[in-house]
Amino acid sequence: MTNTNNEPGANKRVRGREFRPREPYTHRLRRILEEYPDGSQILREILQNSDDAKSTEQIFILDHNTYQSNKLLEPDLVNYERANLKLDRYQGPALLAKNNTIFEKRDFQSLLKLADSEKQDQFDKIGVMGVGFNSIYHITDSPSFITGDKYVILDPHEWYFYGGVEFDLIEDRLAERYPGQFAPFSFRIPCDEPFDNSFTQPFKGTIFRYPLRDSTVSEISKKIYEPNEILIMFRRFYENEGINCLLFLKYIERISFYELKKGATEPVLIYKIELKNANEVRQKRRLIVENILPMMDSLNSERYDRINQLEASYVASFNRQNGDTEEDNSEWLIMNYLDDLLEAEKYFQNKFKKSIRDYKFIPNVGLAVPLNDLKAIGRLFCFLPIPIDMPFLVSVHGYFAVSTNRRSLWSPADHEDLAPDALANLKIEWNKYLFEKVLPKAWVKFLRDLPEVSDIRSNDIYKFWPRVGSDSSIISSFCKDLIRNIVENLDIEDRVFNGPSLSNGYLDRRFLDANLLKIIEKIKFPVISVPHDIMDTLKKSRHRNSLKFLDPDVIRSHLKSNSDRWEGSAIPREEVLQLFKYILSDHRFDKLEGLKIIPLADDTFGTLTLFSSTNFYIEEISNHNYSTERNSFINQLSSDKLIDKNIDPELYNLLYNNARDKWNRQNLNIKILDEIGVEDLMSIISDMYEDRELSINEINNVIEILKRIAKIQSDVRIDGNDSGSLDGLLIPSTDNYLVNIDEIFFDDMGDNLNNEERSSYKISHHNISIEIAEGLRMQTLKGKIFGNRDQYWEAYEQYESLTTRIKNILNVTFINFNYYTDYSVHSLFKEFLQNADDAGAKHFKVIVDERSIFQHKKMFSKELKVWQGPAIWIYNDAKFTEDDFQALLKLGIGGKSRDYEKIGKFGIGFNCAFNFTDLPSIVSGEHIAFLDPHGKFLPAQGYPSKKPRGTRINFKCSYCKKKCECERRERRWHFKRSFPDQCNPYNALLDCDIDCDFSKEFEGTLFRLPLRTYELARQSEISKQVPKISEILQLFNDVEGNKEMLFLRNIESCELIRMANRNPELIWKANIRNIDSYKHEHNVDDCEFYPCHTIRDYRREIIDSIEDAPTYKLYIERKNFLQNKKVSEVWAMCTGGHDEIRSEFEEENFSEEELENFAENKRLKPRGGVALLLAKYNKLFDELEDEPAPNFPNIKGELYSYLPLPISTNLGVQLNGNFSLPSARSGILQSEKDFLEADCDDTKWNRYILYNILPDLHVKLLDYIIELEKEKFEQVENYVPRSINNFWPIKNLSTGLYKSYGLAVIKRLGNVNHRIFWTEVDGGRFIPLEEAKIFRVEETKITNILVSSGISAVELDKNKIEQLSEIIESEADFPYKPVSGSSICNDLLMSSIPHFVEHGDNINYTFDSLFKLLEFILQDRSSFGFLKDLPLVPLSNGLVGKFGETYYVGKRKHLELFPNTGPSKFISTNLPENLQKIFNDNDFCMHTNIKKFDASAISFLLPSVLKPVKDFRWKPNENSLPNKSWLENIWSILNKGLESTDFNSLSRFPLLPVIKPSDMLIQPDANNPLLYIPENVHSCFPLFEVLVKLNVRITNMIFSESAHKDLKKCIVECTSTNIIDSLEKTRSTSPMKRWFEKNKLSPSDYEKFRTYIKEQLDDLIGK
Repeated sequence: MTNTNNEPGANKRVRGREFRPREPYTHRLRRILEEYPDGSQILREILQNSDDAKSTEQIFILDHNTYQSNKLLEPDLVNYERANLKLDRYQGPALLAKNNTIFEKRDFQSLLKLADSEKQDQFDKIGVMGVGFNSIYHITDSPSFITGDKYVILDPHEWYFYGGVEFDLIEDRLAERYPGQFAPFSFRIPCDEPFDNSFTQPFKGTIFRYPLRDSTVSEISKKIYEPNEILIMFRRFYENEGINCLLFLKYIERISFYELKKGATEPVLIYKIELKNANEVRQKRRLIVENILPMMDSLNSERYDRINQLEASYVASFNRQNGDTEEDNSEWLIMNYLDDLLEAEKYFQNKFKKSIRDYKFIPNVGLAVPLNDLKAIGRLFCFLPIPIDMPFLVSVHGYFAVSTNRRSLWSPADHEDLAPDALANLKIEWNKYLFEKVLPKAWVKFLRDLPEVSDIRSNDIYKFWPRVGSDSSIISSFCKDLIRNIVENLDIEDRVFNGPSLSNGYLDRRFLDANLLKIIEKIKFPVISVPHDIMDTLKKSRHRNSLKFLDPDVIRSHLKSNSDRWEGSAIPREEVLQLFKYILSDHRFDKLEGLKIIPLADDTFGTLTLFSSTNFYIEEISNHNYSTERNSFINQLSSDKLIDKNIDPELYNLLYNNARDKWNRQNLNIKILDEIGVEDLMSIISDMYEDRELSINEINNVIEILKRIAKIQSDVRIDGNDSGSLDGLLIPSTDNYLVNIDEIFFDDMGDNLNNEERSSYKISHHNISIEIAEGLRMQTLKGKIFGNRDQYWEAYEQYESLTTRIKNILNVTFINFNYYTDYSVHSLFKEFLQNADDAGAKHFKVIVDERSIFQHKKMFSKELKVWQGPAIWIYNDAKFTEDDFQALLKLGIGGKSRDYEKIGKFGIGFNCAFNFTDLPSIVSGEHIAFLDPHGKFLPAQGYPSKKPRGTRINFKCSYCKKKCECERRERRWHFKRSFPDQCNPYNALLDCDIDCDFSKEFEGTLFRLPLRTYELARQSEISKQVPKISEILQLFNDVEGNKEMLFLRNIESCELIRMANRNPELIWKANIRNIDSYKHEHNVDDCEFYPCHTIRDYRREIIDSIEDAPTYKLYIERKNFLQNKKVSEVWAMCTGGHDEIRSEFEEENFSEEELENFAENKRLKPRGGVALLLAKYNKLFDELEDEPAPNFPNIKGELYSYLPLPISTNLGVQLNGNFSLPSARSGILQSEKDFLEADCDDTKWNRYILYNILPDLHVKLLDYIIELEKEKFEQVENYVPRSINNFWPIKNLSTGLYKSYGLAVIKRLGNVNHRIFWTEVDGGRFIPLEEAKIFRVEETKITNILVSSGISAVELDKNKIEQLSEIIESEADFPYKPVSGSSICNDLLMSSIPHFVEHGDNINYTFDSLFKLLEFILQDRSSFGFLKDLPLVPLSNGLVGKFGETYYVGKRKHLELFPNTGPSKFISTNLPENLQKIFNDNDFCMHTNIKKFDASAISFLLPSVLKPVKDFRWKPNENSLPNKSWLENIWSILNKGLESTDFNSLSRFPLLPVIKPSDMLIQPDANNPLLYIPENVHSCFPLFEVLVKLNVRITNMIFSESAHKDLKKCIVECTSTNIIDSLEKTRSTSPMKRWFEKNKLSPSDYEKFRTYIKEQLDDLIGK
């Protein structure tokens, strides 16, 4: 360090000892060699330096000779003498390297830098780091070289020179003066120009000599190099690196290796590698290097306009020569590419704030591939090869950031954390930039140029693509996205694939057989073949929407539009058939029409058509044994109708199988041979037997043919296909004539029809069996007589997949961990209950019938006998209308969609019956109807005969052929008389009060759902469920009945009955007890004054007005007779709606008009209802002793759409709304979330109902309940209404969607008209929200105080108050005002406040209550200013003071200091801790005049203990006040605040203790201060006794430095001057001598005094 202080005496400069790295040069070289491998790497480094020097030739010479040692250069150092190392040690064998350029100045400088390079900013040089040259020290310790007129020797050991020496070769005539030194250069060195080995002229080039190390004394390396090792190095370079080293160099065109053997004067050529067509490619080879400097300069000067890409592609021809033997030329396609410098610069500037120039980052890459060897393995290059193989054929060069030894790339390590701007990270990012940004562009250009520079076979094209495997090498990681990036840089017009460009060709994405692709190419279709990885990349690329793919469809189109390229003899028949097989592969048989491509047995081709009468036939190859009849048909077919059996078996089977499968219903004209049967057989019958009476043999022949036709037709239908029309088929009749099939009937009536009745119909011959009739689908008599005649039944028949439709309606889905179905098993009761209510029924019954023994002989059809077992009966007392029957058949539509008074909006809830049965039936009025979706159980009807999917029959009279007269209907075709066994199950229902005997109209509707058996379930296409009686009973037993009737308009009772035998068993019954009651208890005659409406009237009434919406109580009871459980419930109800869509409904993007249109389209009205459970009992109403009283049971609360929905609201109230539902009510729009939050019109309507209609009804219902509470309060003594707490619109569990509903109700309750809040003021009354002062339930003490003060205090729990507060955050005019301390203060000032005492009998008004009130008030700091005059200050004497008067806050010990006045002046010391903090708060004290007890308070309280006198004799050790302890406490307080003490008020009181001459208290007096002498020095102070005798007032008290300045003057230190002053004040007017005599001082006292004065004389004189 340097001392910069120049003042006299400053330290001299301090000098330290030198401390810096002193690592020898040789040690650093040794470390460099550890990085640079030995071997041919040395040659590559030399080669690179020569190329950087722009040399076109590199010559290596191994010299085996040892040269003379005389006349060598003299060393500058003597180190060699100590080491005994002579300079002649370098005269032995050596490696020489010669090029044809001369060193520049910067080249010399670069050799002197071990880890730096003069090439760093030379953008036309390969080298960057300047350390590559040092690899030569593997073989030598002292290289030397001649270049131009300079001779240089390098000596890193500093044995001879200081690291090295440079000589002027020509000027100093070195060769002449030191011939021994230059003897190693004297042989004939191969040169293009004459070589002057006398070195009298500058050498035109550079020649390095590397004497081989011959000893181990070196500090660089201990390896001794033999000449033979150099020969091995040459050979390996030639074999492994030869041509590679020339691929991406810029200038070197030839590399030669020579050997100068011992004694020889001329070296012999042993190897040569040469660019043979150098003259042709030289300009392209040097294009980038010769332009890079000006381009980089332009970049540096920010002249960007000229910066562009450079590229050069060429074929280089290389030749290798081994001795005299020349090898074949090797042709290489080479591409060199320089990307846009500006783009690279901007990228690095934006990402790293760095310039590529600073790091010599040049976006230069190259590609090379040997055209003679497409199996070669590519290498990685940075101008020269790096020992890294590429995972593909192409060699890749790049201006990469490589390691120091040029053996690897800078690459990212796993989990390595590098700073973004770290050099290592920049190098990694640069390499990634070259691979990801630059190389793909070059590769695209490379692929584009391939066809122009080389004749590449199309199949080899992908060898030139960078297809990377899955290994995890570093280079693979760099190349992993190479194909993707190449594809992204392609244009769709580029022809770089096997085939045309993407814009003109079709990609083979299925990777078809190569032979097929050749055929496709042969017919001139533009197909592109690519490998899998390139295909995958293309599909994900930016071109994905432009890609066209090869498929059978485009080939079909090509074949149709280019028939001349394949028809006739354009291509061989086998190739046509391969194309045929391909175009069949996508099964788009409808697209084949018009192609002449069917291979026929006569070696021709037939034309494919759809729906043609010209068919071709194919038979199964294995089928050789035919019947005579079959052979006759085959023989009639010529070879031009049969498919050629000699074609490819795979194609033949393909044709046969598709023909067998009916060509996917496309009706292609290739048929299975068997299909010829029906049409031909029909022709045989019509040709042979028409228009004459047939013999019995002829009839039998016809029947045999009909049997075959029936078999064929049945087989077709079994396969699920349409069997086609048999129009024109002739059937033999009972008259032995042939009759057209649509005019004749099969007789299936048996003895139910007499001959006269049969005579009205043409009947088929009795030899025709039922199987033939069914196969031919003949008409039946039963179908004719009892068939459907209603149009809507015909529509029902038109649903081809009726079972599938029903199955989908019943479809089970899984939502939120629960199973839901459109119409599940569980919905049966509700759906039928809804239908009954819509029909206006009052009574509803479900009967579970377990009986299964019935007769099956006379059934409506034999198939129906399987449904005569156990069943579910569902009854209601309303008859089906014609519309109801129609609605039953409209799947997914229903018949109620325009009826605003019906609950059901879809009319398809009946489908839930199919969970139990496949054959429901209905009896209502004079009809019985059967539904058979499978179309397999009812008698067939019509022609072609078909089993109907449903039928309705007038069971009193059906229709015969001639329409019967009305009075004769009873006699004809009576259903029960014809089919009594079908009607048997109905007879037993009379015991269930259901009379259905088919003899008269049935007054009601009765559904029968026969249960599916295991066998029926197995066959069913609707459901595989097999209902069990136990499960059905449990299902219906779980139905509550009472809950379901809550919002219905008509149903008044529900029953569940079990019928195990003839005796029915009632399981449970639910009914409304007060259905005929009036809302008000009055006489019906009083209707003049009261509206005479029964509960039934209210339920049925539809009110579109909130004002007129009825409110009433509903009494519902339910009894379970098996379990003997009874439940009675009292519900408060309100139902109604709006007469129009109100404008208050605000929904984004949904206008009022749109809402009205939606409601109209959906048949919706803004209606709803609300129900609150007032009471619940486990008795029936008749068993209750008194009128049911509210007990407010808790319920969860559910949503209804007239019937319960599976959505719980947790609101504690049942909400019914005219919601927009899906087809099934088991879910609203599939889920609860969808109900209110889905983005659809249905949701917006539901939100309107929930948030606009129901809250109005809810509020009205609460008003009604409040009126009931008022009546109860007036009638029952000590009754406390709690309705608002029990029926608060939001329960604690209500969140999200339904909390918003509750808030909407609360907002409406805020209206002044709704007096719903109960307060105990004035004996108790209901008040509106605006008047209510609302407190938490826990604050009862506060509410009691306020109520006794006449303030309308109301108690609510915390959650309810939070909900009110939540509303005022968004509703500024909401009348709720949270109570605050300031508002309570204002109310109390206007009220009569009760008298509080600390302890008393009235527990409501103790200090505990007062503390609670104060805690509430004072938590509001703004209340501090409103407290004045409020008598709420709790005092220590147990009384209460007024705010505004002065009181003190202190501890009990402070209170005890002033026992007389303290209790009335001190705040109660029992204050809770939180109140203590407030009472000590400065802001609180300022507003209330309450003061903290401190020094300033003492002067106001002292008069109660001390009188304001000058002095006062006291007894300090007694108990009475004041005493010593009291005074110490007073002064302990005063001392803490003496600075602010009012001295004038304090000095009025005797507070200073005098200990001598006697105990007394005196007023503080600055003019007559006390003398302070500590008690512990009394005995040792010589004048103490003298001063006491002289009546000097002495105290043992002293003030601190912080005390008031005037107080400090009242007590002084015991100094000589203060003693004299005290004596002066004490003697008053008496002379001092006289004062001494008066007080009788002894001689010794005088002597003590004199002695003290003498000792203090100096101080006294100073005074």
